[in-house]
Amino acid sequence: MKKVFYASGNQIEVREVEEPHPGPGQVKIKTAYAALCATDVHMVTMGVLGAKPGIPLGHEASGTIVELGEHTQEYGFCVGDKVVTAPTSVCGKCPMCKKGMPQYCNNAVPIGAFSEYMVTDISAVYQIPKNADMQKYALTEPAVCTVRAMDLAGIRHGDTVLVSGVGGIGSILLSMIALSGASRITAVDPVPEKRQLARELGASYVVDPFQENVQKAAQEITEGQGFDHVFEVSGVPSAADVCLEVVGHCGKVTYFAVFPPDYEMSLNLYQLYMKEASIQTVFTSHPIFPRAIRLMERIHTEKIIGKVMPLEQAVEAFELFHKSIYPKILLKC
Repeated sequence: MKKVFYASGNQIEVREVEEPHPGPGQVKIKTAYAALCATDVHMVTMGVLGAKPGIPLGHEASGTIVELGEHTQEYGFCVGDKVVTAPTSVCGKCPMCKKGMPQYCNNAVPIGAFSEYMVTDISAVYQIPKNADMQKYALTEPAVCTVRAMDLAGIRHGDTVLVSGVGGIGSILLSMIALSGASRITAVDPVPEKRQLARELGASYVVDPFQENVQKAAQEITEGQGFDHVFEVSGVPSAADVCLEVVGHCGKVTYFAVFPPDYEMSLNLYQLYMKEASIQTVFTSHPIFPRAIRLMERIHTEKIIGKVMPLEQAVEAFELFHKSIYPKILLKC
């Protein structure tokens, strides 16, 4: 079967490997679709999450169970179930798992979702509706991250919100924000098509950071108050400082994107102090999967999924990602 690996340098490879079989507590999944995430790319180009050559890639996927290992049926799994996967399987026994933070499991094993088949522990598998659209539900894991961001941000009805970056995760986050009761939702992105997408997803204002002064636009939109919530989702270092400029008093800046590991942002603590503003970062969260699954039908994935390519074209998909044409690219596995 075909499976995608981080090969060496900035390169990935589609390799032929043996088809896996499940052990006790594991299930075998025939992958339907796996979504390309900026993190997948940055694992290869920046070494984020400690990625080393040889690691299998892909962590956003939908599929169908085709084989059960021992001791899985007692948890309600059946052959033919449609499912989605978490980025990693977890042990449930280490200190982080016992603290209720399995996303930081000391013994986590990556899924490797860019593959025709996956074998993983049941801790990483979640059932979805029998009639689920497998393309739509392939975006469940990034939706989990956006729900986590919303939980941490604590947006109240009527709060003003700015989103910096309308890529794959930014567009899903915008959808969540539009459901939250936020007001004066503003999207910042240099790509015209992505600004149009932002309007279609619920943004009332859009700003081109290459042609407009973001700080000036923020003052006009918020009547000089600054935004209650600012989400940085582009991962572009030049956008990081701007977020601190446009947040209002007692506001919160949430740095959602994965920035380069060697990037260090300058921070004027006095400026932050005088606003009594705060900074938040976001990771994933396994316990949120059931909530995100229930929300997927309300997410306009038909506007977000821009390109579907066969698994054997994974190298081309990674190259296409760098052109920033499509919010989300899917591999049909």
